[in-house]
Amino acid sequence: MNQQLKLENQLCFKVYSISKSIIRIYGPLLKKIGLTYPQYLVMMVLWEDNKIGFKDISYKLKMKTGTLTPIITKLESNGYLNRVKDHIDDRKIYIEITKKGIELEKKAMNIPKELSCNTQLNEDEYFKYLKDFNELIKKLDGIEKYIK
Repeated sequence: MNQQLKLENQLCFKVYSISKSIIRIYGPLLKKIGLTYPQYLVMMVLWEDNKIGFKDISYKLKMKTGTLTPIITKLESNGYLNRVKDHIDDRKIYIEITKKGIELEKKAMNIPKELSCNTQLNEDEYFKYLKDFNELIKKLDGIEKYIK
């Protein structure tokens, strides 16, 4: 077999495996506050920006609007956010955090620390991986325009 085609030699599979493992670790932590991992991502965006355009959330999270819509709908039905139409352009939708959504942030405050304990990464390792992944994301995002 060609070594280049071995699964264990594929960067994409390593990143996929890491992602699956991290989401699995997040699962029980997020269950305590009643969120799924994609819902948590949306809420983190809203905790940063209390009101943001729907398309801006889609761009930040690299999620297609069709994927994002049911997540937003569920969070809205749980009372964590509201959809607000732009008063000038009805086609533009903003997502605005509610008081209940702001209160949820307090319940989520310990999740990063608990995740850190569960992964047994020390602070230096954490920031090294963060830096390395940010560099990889930049490189990958940079070549996307050439492969379309």
